[in-house]
Amino acid sequence: MANGKNKHYVSFWFWMFALFVMAIPCIGVIMVFVWAFVGDNESRKNYFRALIAWSVIIAVLWLGLLAFGYWPEILKQIQGWIQHVK
Repeated sequence: MANGKNKHYVSFWFWMFALFVMAIPCIGVIMVFVWAFVGDNESRKNYFRALIAWSVIIAVLWLGLLAFGYWPEILKQIQGWIQHVK
């Protein structure tokens, strides 16, 4: 503890500020990466790293479901290319 305060403590006002900044398009995304990889507060860094990991997982699942939904159309395109080559 430095000066009676835990240096890993994240205040209510920081979270208010962070949520406000994350709501700003483009700047919010950049700041999530900054907070995830820069600074001394491991608790805050771990939170933003987990936020990035969940975002990647959701994006991959979303893309998988999107591809699965368009699979019949993708097969038609592949079959059309094969027919065109023959």
